[in-house]
Amino acid sequence: MAHCDAFRDALSKLLFDADEYAFSCFSNGEDLLLSGSETGYHLAFLEIHLSGAMNGLETAGQLRCLHPDTDIIFLTEAAEYVTEGYRYHAFDFLIKPVSMARLQDVIGRYLEERMKRPADFLNVSVSRSQVQLPLNEIRYLESQKRKIIAHMGRDDTGFYGRLDQLEDLLKDSGFIRCHQSYLVNSRHIRRFAGTLIRLSDGTVLPVSRTYMKKIKERSGKDRIGKEEEAL
Repeated sequence: MAHCDAFRDALSKLLFDADEYAFSCFSNGEDLLLSGSETGYHLAFLEIHLSGAMNGLETAGQLRCLHPDTDIIFLTEAAEYVTEGYRYHAFDFLIKPVSMARLQDVIGRYLEERMKRPADFLNVSVSRSQVQLPLNEIRYLESQKRKIIAHMGRDDTGFYGRLDQLEDLLKDSGFIRCHQSYLVNSRHIRRFAGTLIRLSDGTVLPVSRTYMKKIKERSGKDRIGKEEEAL
């Protein structure tokens, strides 16, 4: 764990003037996933080659399902993994050995981007009461006539509103219009093939031709082909 301690010391120097923070180090992906099972982490540095049953890429896939809002920076000695790693919407890739200047650049950009991110909640009115819906927990928003259903896994929430207005409100929060009736959280997109997308909870939503180009651009998928896994 000596390399982990050295990396943590380097991060501590860079974050000296930042807000309060805490580090946790794990030697395998399984321990990381178990540790963050309730609250998750803001940022995870993942080695591609990990001890244990899962490598860094497989761990990232599980982490994306459990905590879509966790940012990921991969660490590797082999540049050929970079393209594959971006499938998991990685913030960046660090090729080892990592210089202090390179780490400072990545951490600086990460903190700057995080500060610019919009609010973490959608404020809605439910039964004349104001309710805050965590954006990272919303898989997708569905329009049903004059009502909007926020699909959040265990607890779906209905409120009155217009999908057009929500699309404009949430465009900088990672939500993409895929259909006249659906606004999807791009962090929950797991598969994109043909005219369908699969989300992290297994839900399959249609993609209309009107929004096909936007989905391709915003979800980070460059190709739609028959080679994609069947939905």
